[in-house]
Amino acid sequence: MLGERPESKGRRRNGRRRWLILIGSAIFCVVVLFELVHAQPVEVTRSHLEQIGGQVYVAGQLQNRAETARAVKLELHYYDRSGHALGLDTLSFEKLPGGAVRNFRGPAHEAGTIADYSIYLNEGRDPYGN
Repeated sequence: MLGERPESKGRRRNGRRRWLILIGSAIFCVVVLFELVHAQPVEVTRSHLEQIGGQVYVAGQLQNRAETARAVKLELHYYDRSGHALGLDTLSFEKLPGGAVRNFRGPAHEAGTIADYSIYLNEGRDPYGN
């Protein structure tokens, strides 16, 4: 424009750059969040300690949100009241169909020995060998 100062053109360019960076950052965040949600299609949706008589079990529910069948292993880690590891059991699901929900229950253990647990979901090695 006629009579426009050079510094106002620079401000306008900087404003456009800021908007482009902001829009690009927002798109990047949406893509990352989408990938994170879909990165692990199999999940443990519920879990709890279940006591029957003198036995205690880890029980819960496993869901495959993927469209294809998946092979997974659940590692059930057990701890005493002090947080010390007592051991682990492994449950294998060779072909969990796409969309399937399965209940699981680990092996029986003597009641009173297990105070807490954790579950590790193992879907095998990733493309990088981890």
